[in-house]
Amino acid sequence: MFKKISLLFLIFAFAFAPVFAREDKDIEVSRDKGGIYIFKIPLEKYKNKIKPYVSDELTTASEVFNNPELNFKLVVNGGYFDPVTGAPASIVKINGKTVESIFSNAPLMESLEESGRIEEVLNRSEFRILEDNKNNILFDITNHFHLQKDNQRIVHAIQAGPMILPKLRLEEESFITYKDRRSIQLAADVLKRRERTIIGLKRGVLGNDYLYIIIFTKDHKVALNEARDYCLKLRLNKAMAMDGGASTSINYEDIEISSNDANQRRVKSFLVIENDEAEIQNDEQTEDTTFDSDIKTDTVNVEENENIKETKGEENE
Repeated sequence: MFKKISLLFLIFAFAFAPVFAREDKDIEVSRDKGGIYIFKIPLEKYKNKIKPYVSDELTTASEVFNNPELNFKLVVNGGYFDPVTGAPASIVKINGKTVESIFSNAPLMESLEESGRIEEVLNRSEFRILEDNKNNILFDITNHFHLQKDNQRIVHAIQAGPMILPKLRLEEESFITYKDRRSIQLAADVLKRRERTIIGLKRGVLGNDYLYIIIFTKDHKVALNEARDYCLKLRLNKAMAMDGGASTSINYEDIEISSNDANQRRVKSFLVIENDEAEIQNDEQTEDTTFDSDIKTDTVNVEENENIKETKGEENE
């Protein structure tokens, strides 16, 4: 009897004790089904290191990753842009300042106004990093017009879309429309199987919340309804698509992924993770922006969405 009580006590103690070891956890990388890479990032460790980055000119994830002046630990492609001119087709905010906006892309704005799609495109999904009045860092995936709480401010944000979880918002964000009960593709090849960059948030236990980056490579292309189903299997709370197709690219340690066997596509914006203090010191650099704070992600109900009818589509924006 004493042994049973002791065993129960040990199980209880280990189950509910604070997980101090989570500070030492690093990025976990797994490869699924031969063509899907999953990067699982502990937010408690990297809460002050995750941010958008915008290049002055079109460049690759590899070039940004290998730039010693930037010293990034991970670089993944970000929002939409004009691949010819580099003009933005989505919004990026860094340190509270809007650095990329579709309002500076006159041809796109004119096209959206003529087609009556401007409000839906402006309200596409974005990944937000917020700070509250107690200096807690929070992460969210929501639509651009969604207002944060009064005690929160948006520090960084990078927009792309569509929202994948808790609900796939293809029509609401003007990626498809319906005509004669048939879905018509408007942007981002959402109904076709393409390479994809997906980011998601997952609430863990005992404060272990995670950012997921999922790369569907050329060996495992998916339509966005299939990407949603995969995110559900991972039990993500929220998820959204970044720019995909030819733009799909990521660099981390010795991993370099592109949408083809040759070179990565040159893009304009990225989501990056800065190196931590120890790695910066090893590279003879001393910048450190770490401060102690709690971390939270919004808990949401994961909802299913009806299957999408696959039809021929139009060109991307």
